[in-house]
Amino acid sequence: MSELAKIKIKKINHVGIPINDRKNSFSLYMDFLGLKVIPSMVDEKHVIWSKTSDGTMVHLIEPQDGPGNEMPNFHVAFEVENFDETVDILENSEYEVTNKQTRHDGQRAIYIQDLDGNTLEFTTHNNIKHSKRIVDEWGYTKSS
Repeated sequence: MSELAKIKIKKINHVGIPINDRKNSFSLYMDFLGLKVIPSMVDEKHVIWSKTSDGTMVHLIEPQDGPGNEMPNFHVAFEVENFDETVDILENSEYEVTNKQTRHDGQRAIYIQDLDGNTLEFTTHNNIKHSKRIVDEWGYTKSS
């Protein structure tokens, strides 16, 4: 059994899907697929948080420099049972841990890239603390 097998994944927390322009993409995700826009817990205006009817989150991610620029990578976020233990395991592996963060709702996250260049995110659960963030119809979030 490898050292990484010690990471206990509870569920997929969210997926991050690259989109070029929210005004072109919203119809598919909101109207046809029925995703609901929710407040973002990160301060990045190019990331639109949404969720399915069962609460699974889908983050639609535009290029940081605006439509037509380099597209972000697809990623999947795994919610883990013991976040601190997961960080220790990954920091002692061959994978580089990047972008450690704590979000507005208290959720903690880290990232690695697998050997094929896929981005994997590991998180705690969401909504650890109350957030007063609100969202408009285009997915732009601000504090209330």
